Order: sequence, then C-alpha cells, then structure tokens
Amino acid sequence: MKRITWTGNDMLVYTEDAPLPPTPGDGEVLVKVTAVGLCGTDVHIIRGSTRFVDPPHVLGHEVAGVIAETGGGVTDHQAGTRVTIDSVVGCGVCSFCRRGATQFCPDGYEIGQTVVGGMQEYITAPARNAIPVPDGISDEVAAILDPEVLGALVKPGVRRGESFLVIGPGPAGLIAVQIGKILGAGTTILMGTRPERLKLGAQLGADITIDLSSQNPRNIVDDATGGHGAGLVFDGAGTASSFSSALDLAAVQGRVVLFGVHGSPVPSANIDAITLKDLIVYGALSDRIGWERLIAWLLDGSLDLESIITHRFPFSEAQNAYECVRDRRDGAIKAVLLPS
Repeated sequence: MKRITWTGNDMLVYTEDAPLPPTPGDGEVLVKVTAVGLCGTDVHIIRGSTRFVDPPHVLGHEVAGVIAETGGGVTDHQAGTRVTIDSVVGCGVCSFCRRGATQFCPDGYEIGQTVVGGMQEYITAPARNAIPVPDGISDEVAAILDPEVLGALVKPGVRRGESFLVIGPGPAGLIAVQIGKILGAGTTILMGTRPERLKLGAQLGADITIDLSSQNPRNIVDDATGGHGAGLVFDGAGTASSFSSALDLAAVQGRVVLFGVHGSPVPSANIDAITLKDLIVYGALSDRIGWERLIAWLLDGSLDLESIITHRFPFSEAQNAYECVRDRRDGAIKAVLLPS
C-alpha cells in the first residue's frame, strides 16, 4: 500500500509497501483514498510549529475516497459510494456529539492529526463520518470540503446587505468571501498581501480588494462603508497584525470572527476597542454541521472550491508538494495529493 509518512525534520517520506489497514470493525467503513488535501495545519505540523502527535505519523485530515468495504452493523453505506471523510470523530452519544460539537467530545480524536490519517491508499473510519458525495463533485473538491468556515459565519450571522471584511486571502478567506455572499453580505472586502490571491478573491465575489503592501486599509474601508467600518469581520490570517486590523476596522457594535490560529500569544493588542466599540468577538472551532448545504452550493455553482486548488501532486511527490505549499511557490494556494 502506498503511504506518506511524516518523519520529523521537515520531511515527508513516500513508500509503497505499507501494510493494509485492518478489516473494518462494527460501525466502520474501509475507504479507498482518491484525494487528500494538504492543509495549512499539515504544513505547521511538518515544519514543527504545531504538534498534536510525535513523528513518525501519517497525516491527512482532508480526505475523499470510495467505500471499499463495510463493517458489521453498517446499513446506511454501501461499497462503491463516493465519500468525503469528516476527520473530527466523537463518541456519538455525549452532549457535545448530540448537538454536532464533536470537536469537543472528551473521547474524540481527529483523523490525520491525533490518529493515522488519509495520506495512504486505504483508511478505516467510522461510518457516521463518511459523508456521501454526488458525482457532480470532483474527488479533489470532495477532499477539501469542510463546514468550518460555514459554521464560523453562521454563529455571528451574516446580515443581509451588511459590509463584510475578510482578512487573509488563503483558502479559508477565499471560501469565506463566497459563503458570506451566499448568506447575503453586501459590500465584501478582501485584504492581504498576495496580488494573485486577491485577484482570485475578486473573481470569487469580493467587491473590493486591498493589497496591504501598497494600500491603506483604513482609507479604503472607510470609503466603502461611509466611515462606519465593517459590520462583520472574518480574520482568517491569525496574526498579531490581522487581529489588530480586525478590531480597528470593525464597525461600532460590529462582530469579529477569529478563524486563523495564532500559535502563540498576541503580545499587544488594543483590547479596549472591544469594550469601547461594543464589539462581539467569536471564536471559530465550529460545530461539524452544514455538509448538505455546502454540497448543494457546490452543485448549483454558488460555491467554487475548484479554483482554490492550484496544484495537484502524486503521492510520490509529497515532499515537493509540501515545500510548494510551505514556500507558496508558483502561486500555490491549495494543493491536493493523489494516490494514483
């Protein structure tokens, strides 16, 4: 079996003689992997800035495939069904799981982070975490499909016609632009430092883009909002400067969503802005709900994830793929690994 193993030392190692996973147990399915997204979190893990488990380890929490075999008691899935795998696994019975917040299950785990992931030809997963995907959605898109950004925006709500500022034109920010528009946002502003990503953001629905390397965001946001600031701000960058900008550019009584993970404390920020502007600040480790809405938007063309995938690599080029995403080479935004 083909497998990619994170060995530490900033390295991914490809092999072709890994043992097959065990036969699926009760309530499980065996999935033949067709595509795996290479996420920013994977990059942080590989280069050592984030640590959930020690190497050697098989990463890959953005996984799509085809069910190859079902375990005992599985009646709602069949072999041959195309699926995306919800990597966040809960016990299914605790109060968190019952309301869709499996990310906080005390007995939970995450495929590809705390347990073996999808960077291999086959993976075993709970059947309840295998989400059927219709044929109108490609394997690559199915792999990167995830409800986190949707959940992050549903929590504060998107008020019809309100101004919406997205900080950080990475994959999450580019998805946020689209979902904000779908949910009714008015003037949508995307800001960042990479012109090629800002250009794509404009194609995906951003009304205004701000290149922070040459433009003043304060002036542009004020011009776009009549001096009020953005009613809703999505910080997808997760940096000290993006956090400060989010608080500064939000409107009085606005809402700020902190989506990007900082990885270390923010040394200084104008916290008084939250108090004096009466802001509401939301965390964004979102509940694992909304798959059906995302699939429907993909099928009707409202949501475009295909354009975010800039690079595709075979498993054998995993190290090259990682370095491409890590170094943002050749305009890399999102890369997908393919076993064949």
